[in-house]
Amino acid sequence: QSQDEQLLDLESVRWMHGAQDCEAARTDTENLEWQQVRYQVNTYIFRQNKCSNYEAPFVYLLIGTDRALLIDTGATIEGGVSLLGAVRDITDLPLIVAHSHGHGDHTQGDGAFSNADNTVVAGTGAAAVQEFFGFENWPNDPAHLELGNRRIELLPIPGHKDDDVAYYDPTSLFAITGDTLYPGRLYIGDWQDFRASIARLNEWRQNKPITYVMGTHIEMTATPDVDYPIGTTYQPNERHLPLSTSDIATLHEAIVTMEVPERTYLGSY
Repeated sequence: QSQDEQLLDLESVRWMHGAQDCEAARTDTENLEWQQVRYQVNTYIFRQNKCSNYEAPFVYLLIGTDRALLIDTGATIEGGVSLLGAVRDITDLPLIVAHSHGHGDHTQGDGAFSNADNTVVAGTGAAAVQEFFGFENWPNDPAHLELGNRRIELLPIPGHKDDDVAYYDPTSLFAITGDTLYPGRLYIGDWQDFRASIARLNEWRQNKPITYVMGTHIEMTATPDVDYPIGTTYQPNERHLPLSTSDIATLHEAIVTMEVPERTYLGSY
């Protein structure tokens, strides 16, 4: 990456956001399974088509000099096959497939990668994630993954699920927070774990230069505090994907004294 490389303004990207008639859209010859956006050299973001699965998850590809990291594989088995093809069109380096967390809308494509050459797929569940990345003090301390001139830091943030991980990439300056924080409805599996993880995330982000906080869905409209209904397959007026570190701070402040969870609108989530 050269110092003068023009980075893409991710707040202006118009993502593939479904169709009013998904049945017709799926038969269109120009229908895409994945939208692919290159943020910078060796940093790619994919979004799955909402007409394939309403969750329309985002997937991240980070490429070092020695190997590449793919975070999540999408919400459908078939989507995994086409995602594998797209990734291998970009890089033939050894590939590590990991996850933001183990829910099905982020892991359904794993099978295609499990059978692929030069590829290893991390397991899901807290124990498997700890073993794969060598976490020594889960969930309190981070682990690291060296891709070759690109050292990714992983922070455990369980609460949405037991195996949530945030990724910090010093090349893109992304903090990838999965379903723990994204422009949508934050679903919480364990309240006390979630509160502790957000406190840890808020502390972790403070000594890092972060351009964008990147989640794995968009469920909010461009109007603050207004979300799309669950199952929506057409979102023509959706909010942009990136959040900021101030959103982490806002979330921490909102829940730090909240002993019992309550539905709270915070503008972008």
